[in-house]
Amino acid sequence: MRNLSVHARTGGVSGFAGHGCRAALSDDPDPADRGVSACKAGDGAGVAGDAPIAGPILGGWITDSYSWPWIFFINIPIGLFAVLVVRSQMAKRPVSTARQPLDYIGLLALIVGVGSLQVVLDKGNDLDWFESNFILFGSLISLVALTFFVIWEMTDKHPIVNLRLFAYRNFRIGTLVMIGGYSGFFGINLILPQWLQTQMGYTATWAGLAVAPIGILPVLMSPFVGKYAHKFDLRLLAGLAFFAMGLSCFMRAGFNTDVDFEHVALVQLFMGIGVALFFMPTLSILLSDLPPDQIADGSGLATFLRTLGGSFAASLTTWIWIRRANQHHAYLSENISTFDPTTRHALDSLGGASPQAYAQLERTLNAQAYMMSTVDYFYLLGWIFAGLILLVWLAKPPFGAKAGPAAGGGH
Repeated sequence: MRNLSVHARTGGVSGFAGHGCRAALSDDPDPADRGVSACKAGDGAGVAGDAPIAGPILGGWITDSYSWPWIFFINIPIGLFAVLVVRSQMAKRPVSTARQPLDYIGLLALIVGVGSLQVVLDKGNDLDWFESNFILFGSLISLVALTFFVIWEMTDKHPIVNLRLFAYRNFRIGTLVMIGGYSGFFGINLILPQWLQTQMGYTATWAGLAVAPIGILPVLMSPFVGKYAHKFDLRLLAGLAFFAMGLSCFMRAGFNTDVDFEHVALVQLFMGIGVALFFMPTLSILLSDLPPDQIADGSGLATFLRTLGGSFAASLTTWIWIRRANQHHAYLSENISTFDPTTRHALDSLGGASPQAYAQLERTLNAQAYMMSTVDYFYLLGWIFAGLILLVWLAKPPFGAKAGPAAGGGH
C-alpha cells in the first residue's frame, strides 16, 4: 500500500506536462466554446469517465492473469502512440511561438520543496512523524524551499509558476474547489479497490468491475454538459457535482462487511453524475476572470496543482485509513478477554481456545477495524464535499472569458 501511494505521488510531477495541451484546448477564440474544449481536454469528464471504466477492469485482469508490473508497462506503447498523434496534429496548428527564459532557480526550489514534502508524507507514519529527526529535517527543508519558491516566483520576471494569478478571485476559488474535488475523487478510487481486495476477498478483476460503473454516466453525459453548460449558472452545476459526490460518500459510510457487489457498483454509478458535472464547470470558473494572455498560465498552473493535490491525497488517504484502522483495532481489542462471557462464547463457536480460533478472531477484529476506518474516511469525504458546495458559490459571475487585457480586474 505504501509503495502504491509513493508511485501515485510521483505522478504529481506530470502536472507540468499537461500545461501545453490544456493551454492549447483552452485557447479558443470563442468563450462559449471553451466549455466544449474543456470536456475534450484531459480534464474533461468524458476522459475522466473512460479511465475509471477501462483502468480498473483492464488493470485487474492483467494483474490476475499476468503480474502487476504489466499494468505500467502497457502504458509505454500507448504513450508512444499519443506522442506521434500529438506531434502530427500540433504540426498543423498555425500558432507562432516565442522562447522565454526558463526559471531554473524557481524550478529547483519547487523540486526540492515538493520532493521533501512528499518524502515526509511517505515516511511520516513509519517513523512516528515529528518524533523522528529525519522527518523534522525533511519538513524544515520543505518549509525553507517552498518559502523561498513563493518569494522568488513573486519577484521573478519570468516565473515558472505564475502565482500572481491567485489575485483573481474566480481563479483562486476555482482552483481550490478543483483541487478539493479531484483529491476526494482520487482518494475514493484509491481506497475502495484496496478495501475490496484486502478486506472483502475480491480479486483485482472483480474489484475493478465493482468500481468501474463510476465512469458510465460521465461518458454519456459529458457531450451534453460541454454543449449546454453555458445556459446554466456554473456554480449550480459544480454544486450539484459536489452534492452527488458527497451523497455517494455518505452512502458508502453505510457499508458493512456484508455489503454485496451490486450495492457497491450502484453507488459508484450514482457518483458518476458528480464526475460528469465536476470537471468542465470548475475549469470554466477558474479561467473565467483571467485575461486572454493569462489563460495558458492559468490552465497549466491549475492542472499542476490539481495533479499535485491528488498525489498528496494518496499519502493522506493511506495514512488516515491505516491510522484509524489501528485505533479501532486497539479499541476493539480492549473488549476481548478470556474472562468475558461473550469472548468465551465466540471462542467456543470456533472450536475452543485454540491457536486457530485466536487467529480467526484476530482476522475478524482486523476486518471490523478496517471497515470502521473505511466508514470514517467516507464520512470525512462527505463533509469535505459539502464544504466545497459552499465554497464554489464564492465565485462571482459572469463566467465568460475576459474580452481583453482591459478587463483584467476581478481581483
